[in-house]
Amino acid sequence: MPRQERLEAKAIKRILDARTREVVGWLYEWNTGEKLPCWKDGRREKVIYE
Repeated sequence: MPRQERLEAKAIKRILDARTREVVGWLYEWNTGEKLPCWKDGRREKVIYE
């Protein structure tokens, strides 16, 4: 079975800094079912998905 190509994605959750609750990124789900974060200013460690 050929591998499905990532063509489109939609934001499904916000990623918040665990301490300040500031939005630091978004979690996207691609048409392949793959979920990947998109960070505003680089990857963060202590986060909450909302």
